[in-house]
Amino acid sequence: MPLVWQWNHNPDNSLWSVKERKGFLRLKTGRIDSSFVQARNTLTQRTFGPESTGTILVEVSKMKEGDFAGLSLLQKEYGLIGVKAEKNAKRIVMIEALKDIPIEIESIPLTQNKVYFKAECNFKDKADEGQFFYSLDGKKWISIGKKIKLPYTLPHFMGYRFGLFNYATKNAGGFVDFDYFHIEDQISKNN
Repeated sequence: MPLVWQWNHNPDNSLWSVKERKGFLRLKTGRIDSSFVQARNTLTQRTFGPESTGTILVEVSKMKEGDFAGLSLLQKEYGLIGVKAEKNAKRIVMIEALKDIPIEIESIPLTQNKVYFKAECNFKDKADEGQFFYSLDGKKWISIGKKIKLPYTLPHFMGYRFGLFNYATKNAGGFVDFDYFHIEDQISKNN
């Protein structure tokens, strides 16, 4: 992996691969975690200002009951968008965590196995805001949840990081495949 990538914890190298499915990052679950910040194999890359956007395409057909995978803006107070597999169904979920308490802000049903996610960061003029979007076709982007504050603190990293994550809350052994991560130095103009 290029040096711009960093794991959030010491990784379990048996639970990720860029070779099992050529051209994809596969993140597998190997243990049960009760929260996103405990999840071990979250792959991160620094955000930058004044604006930056991270976009992914993730395939979720091999998730197991209780799995949660997607894209985060990671720091002590974080936000994320992802797919939760629960009750034999999948949902797109946006979460904001303040004071170590994750709160589900919005959730919608997902009926397909590929989904696009986007996280935008606006640090211009100290706005320090993040916003999440999803797309079912990679063309039409839909805002989900609300804008979140991205306060500058130092307990996890210096500044915020985009994060690709997958973790299990009930059953280990599922996996997701990330097709790509694209990064840009601007955000959409419709905010």
